[in-house]
Amino acid sequence: MPSVSIRYLRLALQFVRIGVIRKSQFRVEFLSQVVMDTAWYAVHILTFEVLFEHTRSIAGWNSDDVRVFLGFLFVSDAFWMIWLGQCWHFGRELKDGKLDPLRVRPGSPIFLYFFQRFSLEASVNGVMAVSWLAYALTRIPGAYSLGGLALVAWGLAIACWCRVVLSVLFSIAEFFFVNSELSNVAWEVSLSMADRPSDVFPSRYKQFLTSLVPVAAVSTLPAALALHRISVLEGLAHTAWLALFGLVVFRLWRASFRRYESALG
Repeated sequence: MPSVSIRYLRLALQFVRIGVIRKSQFRVEFLSQVVMDTAWYAVHILTFEVLFEHTRSIAGWNSDDVRVFLGFLFVSDAFWMIWLGQCWHFGRELKDGKLDPLRVRPGSPIFLYFFQRFSLEASVNGVMAVSWLAYALTRIPGAYSLGGLALVAWGLAIACWCRVVLSVLFSIAEFFFVNSELSNVAWEVSLSMADRPSDVFPSRYKQFLTSLVPVAAVSTLPAALALHRISVLEGLAHTAWLALFGLVVFRLWRASFRRYESALG
């Protein structure tokens, strides 16, 4: 097991090295991406700040709660942009038969494909996202206690795991509907749902977002755990389900990968 972990760490470091080299050659693109993502953060923050000028709570979330919610959203989004940006190209590369290297298997095909495009500029945004979360937590009593920090770390692990699982889940449709761009459409729809606490949706819709397509796990569930809006027992139940759900998704992806045919036939 240690040797396997070291192998994946070495692969990740190679992805980082290649990503840094690639972005160092396109400085304008680097800067524009940082500016665009910073604007995205600013729009979300200002939207809720304006809303809380007119109300004390939104679906039971006060302004301090929502700032923490945004912190988890931003950090998980930064993780997704840093490591999982390749998922946007999956449909096109599947159609063009460019997935042959995954069959060599120096590691898991899922890891090799989805983690290959390290984004240096997103790392800058990641620093901003972590800074915002750190600021938001200063307004929550007990957030910087040992137990509070453990809950925050737990929440971040859930959010990042779910980003990986959803990236793999949405890409499965491309194996059956080639060149449909369904994976990107699914991400666009899910992101619009993750941008707000799931409590604003009707109860059945909220259950759907928590369990069947766990979009709420990238932002709402981690924030609810850190804010004690759900109990530790509930957090354990959600974590167990998300772990099982992810393993099933990975198995389905590997089974679907058998449908892939290279450009050479």
